[in-house]
Amino acid sequence: MEYSLQIVITQGIMIIILLLLIIYLLHQKRAIKLQKRFDAFTLKSVVDEDKSIFDYIMNFLYKVMKKVTNLLSHSEVLKKHSLRYDKFIKYENKDKVSSMDYMTVKFFTGLLLVILSFVSSMFQLTSLSLPFMFLVFILGFYIPDVFLYIGFQKKRKKIEEDLLKAIIIMNNSFKSGRNIMQAVVIVRDELEGPISDEFKKIYMDMTYGLSIEVVFDRFYNRVKLDDAKYIASSLTLLNKTGGNIVKVFGTIEKSFFSKKKLKQEMQSLTSASIFVYRTLCVMPFLFILAIYILNPTYFTPMFETTLGRVLLFITVLFYSLYIFIIKRVMEVKM
Repeated sequence: MEYSLQIVITQGIMIIILLLLIIYLLHQKRAIKLQKRFDAFTLKSVVDEDKSIFDYIMNFLYKVMKKVTNLLSHSEVLKKHSLRYDKFIKYENKDKVSSMDYMTVKFFTGLLLVILSFVSSMFQLTSLSLPFMFLVFILGFYIPDVFLYIGFQKKRKKIEEDLLKAIIIMNNSFKSGRNIMQAVVIVRDELEGPISDEFKKIYMDMTYGLSIEVVFDRFYNRVKLDDAKYIASSLTLLNKTGGNIVKVFGTIEKSFFSKKKLKQEMQSLTSASIFVYRTLCVMPFLFILAIYILNPTYFTPMFETTLGRVLLFITVLFYSLYIFIIKRVMEVKM
């Protein structure tokens, strides 16, 4: 009886929230019509005329997130925690987004996952314990980190692949009599993707009057690649001892080319081990799928009991740790 009352109250709260959302959307739709009628008699830009209700909703959500960010900014613990995301946000060229804005996104992701779990349990007529809801919130809180890290590593890998092309272009530019500024512009214009964005930053740093070794040292601090560090170290040594920049970049080009060739040979030798590693990662999921097809109720206690959910969480955690460790072992460090 008590649990049925809890379900009724929860459903009532969800219905009220849904009704408030519908009322707000209808109000926004009416406000958009009035704004368009008003704009017909004023000098407005073409961009404002194309605003839809979705744009107004996104603007409203942005304002809400900014207010939440201001509230979270009062916590010193969250401020210190947000500092670790600065390099990722700056690397993504998100100048209008601060690390505290990202903390707000993490907070809302965790809250959304808790709400979805609660609604799911409501329809299944099951109850959720507070420890489980806390674990769900922590899981949702760190989900954005996964996407941020994957995006960061993907761009780093693309830059590492295209860095040899950039060095070849710069070296050929030096041989044809161009200076460092002209060589950077050629790389910026000819290449595409993250490497082009980085050379735009290099060009901007050089226009501000920074020396070439400082510029490439800043480049290394952004991407954290060993190849970028090697370039920065070579240019620093060139500045201290003197020498020919054409010879320096020629040496860098040969070094990068030899490293790339050796890496390709190492990858061909370890391809069989990588196949075994990927097979071992997929096998447990295929095994679980096969059991579920043969006996759909076999895993029911795992999802419907508190102990089963805790064990499931621990299993997923340790399996993720296993995949991470094996992947790091399989990586070829050059």
